[in-house]
Amino acid sequence: MPRLSNSVPKYRKHRASGQAVLTLNGRDYYLGPHGTKASRREYDRLI
Repeated sequence: MPRLSNSVPKYRKHRASGQAVLTLNGRDYYLGPHGTKASRREYDRLI
């Protein structure tokens, strides 16, 4: 039986580039420099 997931995707750092990254439906979205207000706004917009 498949597992159902209702968890919120994590805001995390891509180590090689220093970018914030989010994975939704198996696709990675780069949000900008990790820890900035702009990247947090982009995370909120995508969620």
